[in-house]
Amino acid sequence: MDNQAGATIKKEVTDNLHIKSYAPNFFRLNDESEWHNTSILLQNKEVLTDTTLLPATFDEITEAHIQAWISRKPTLVLIGTGNKMEFLAPQWRALLYQNGIGVETMATESLCRTFAILAAEDRNALGVFFPIIEA
Repeated sequence: MDNQAGATIKKEVTDNLHIKSYAPNFFRLNDESEWHNTSILLQNKEVLTDTTLLPATFDEITEAHIQAWISRKPTLVLIGTGNKMEFLAPQWRALLYQNGIGVETMATESLCRTFAILAAEDRNALGVFFPIIEA
């Protein structure tokens, strides 16, 4: 079938970081770096593990973490909560919304897939990935 509109579909090329593969307590990024037994924060071409930006667990998120994320000026914050989806405390959700930043939480394996799409679209999303824990 001929393409009468004459549109060309091109593969998007970006070097924004995203999770290429994951396993319990393990992340491999598209730049082939590997992260073991830690949470990571991804935004554009940066990977961060600084505890001022990233608590050890989802339950340890504080206002200081939220403020640090806001200061990075993302359009969207996505949080991979580990093995199962958990809800962000209403006050943290409200703080992000008040600053014009969307927020979603989901199981980490779902976030890995979702964030890869956003990275390919060159979106200024901030991803917080808490590791999947082996049961």
